[in-house]
Amino acid sequence: MPTFSTYNLSSLTPDCHTRMRFAARNLLRSQADLVCLQEISNAPGFLDAFQRDYLQNLYPYQIGPSGNDPRGMNVAVLSKRPFLNWRSLADHTFPLLDGTRSSRFSRDLLILDWECEGRLWRIFSTHLKSMRGGPNAHRQRESEAAAILETLLANTQGLDWLLLGDLNDTPESPTLRRFFESGLDIRNSLKAGQQKTETFPCRGSRRQFDYILYPGQLTDFLVESKAWPESRASDHAMVTATFRRF
Repeated sequence: MPTFSTYNLSSLTPDCHTRMRFAARNLLRSQADLVCLQEISNAPGFLDAFQRDYLQNLYPYQIGPSGNDPRGMNVAVLSKRPFLNWRSLADHTFPLLDGTRSSRFSRDLLILDWECEGRLWRIFSTHLKSMRGGPNAHRQRESEAAAILETLLANTQGLDWLLLGDLNDTPESPTLRRFFESGLDIRNSLKAGQQKTETFPCRGSRRQFDYILYPGQLTDFLVESKAWPESRASDHAMVTATFRRF
């Protein structure tokens, strides 16, 4: 039964030793087979050192290309199993929804193929534009969601797939409604799992910003999905979803 995880590590850099320790504890407890990370530094060798020194070499397969975040905070993926193939869409351009100009993803959209227990999964990992920036940020974030939806339509025919990441908006927002009202029968794993859905900020009055989205065809195979609040690791809660054998 593969378990998938998404986790915003809140600008994790090589000198964040305490937060790395608590984040690693969460990931190890989750027993996730594939982990999608956001806001992890692109410092040379850091991704490998994090999994070696804190994650007990549990994730020998890694993807962490430099994306478009000017702070050098990457979208990355760790796995217990090899990737069949992968690509970054950091350079992909798409029109803003108001038609004023073209844009790129604020961070990245990673697409990878991954096999577990004889089943092929297509994984999409991303981190949308933050809420900071007023109307321009909202326009950018919703345009990124529209571009991801177009990518899903073009790349998921006949496949089991997941979209994981920090989407920086609530389930009722125009950004998320683009997915839920698209006609693709896209589900929110935390809603389906009937768990508390709040993921940000990690403590106190919270909203859901972090998601594992999946197609309705996988509904009967979802065993559990949950949020893991751990404020010493990040201001975001990790989210996991486990699917049973097909």
